[in-house]
Amino acid sequence: MTIPIIRTSRAAALAAALLVFSGCATKGDLRSMTDEVRALAVRQDSMLAVLTQQNAVTQDTLRRQADQLFEVRGDVSRQLRRILDELASLRELTGQNQRVIASVRDQLEGFRRVSMAAAGVADSVMVTDLPGAGRALEGVAEATYGAAVDQYQRGSLATAQRAFEDFLQQYANHSLAPEARFLLADIRAQQGRVQEALEGFNTIPELHPTSTKVPDALYRIGLLHLELGNTSEARLFLDRVVNTYPDSNAAGPARERLREIR
Repeated sequence: MTIPIIRTSRAAALAAALLVFSGCATKGDLRSMTDEVRALAVRQDSMLAVLTQQNAVTQDTLRRQADQLFEVRGDVSRQLRRILDELASLRELTGQNQRVIASVRDQLEGFRRVSMAAAGVADSVMVTDLPGAGRALEGVAEATYGAAVDQYQRGSLATAQRAFEDFLQQYANHSLAPEARFLLADIRAQQGRVQEALEGFNTIPELHPTSTKVPDALYRIGLLHLELGNTSEARLFLDRVVNTYPDSNAAGPARERLREIR
């Protein structure tokens, strides 16, 4: 920015020299011209200072924007990595669930073949009468139930539902059947399938009247009727819990509910 000032000064000096040599210039003319040159130089210096300041501001703005862009890119990269990690965990968990179910089904199929082979050898001999067969079948039943409970506790409700259904299809009269029916009904309640949940809980006192899960099932039936707005039906089931099973774990909560609706 100083080049124009130099050129202007030179031009002014040249003009002054021409005036002097031409004999036309006066001292007043020279002073006036010098003042104009100085004023012009001051204006140019002021413009240069303004431009320098603006350039500094622009550079600072660009640096801040670059820093912000770098931070945004870092945040996006971290979020993307977290999403990818969660997807990988989900795929691993899904694979584990499928492997557990496949293993249980393979065991069931193996024991079915054992049963069929034993029946072919002697129709009068039951598979459970074979040495160790009863214990083996009991172990498979417990493993099937345990796999279903594991998926239920993990929150994999769809997988747990299929596992409990498989268990009840194969072991409807097993000692763990009431618990399996209870958890299966609870899954349906969590899924918002209230009528199916009611039917599931109702099967426990109907099919397993001596089970310790009966008062719990009756209590849940009462709660579901309250959810549906059937206060009179809810009161019947809650009264049944309190009067028939006063020492059960469900009796206390049932009394509280009755006090609330009366």
